[in-house]
Amino acid sequence: MCWACEEQDLMFRYELELAVARGVMPEGFTAADFEAAGLPVPGQQPAPAAPAAPALRKAANPFVCDEPDKE
Repeated sequence: MCWACEEQDLMFRYELELAVARGVMPEGFTAADFEAAGLPVPGQQPAPAAPAAPALRKAANPFVCDEPDKE
């Protein structure tokens, strides 16, 4: 993708995010634009989120440094 096309895509995404933050569907945009970008559609109630799975605890890192930091 050329630089100009990438810049245009980023600007379009930014405008979509601003519309979501304001909660108003701007003129010239459709709900499909927001859905394609993975964003909620402004002015619609979001679907209830599924309950989050419990977080898994990470195992402790077995690595231990033998030498302290020298300054």
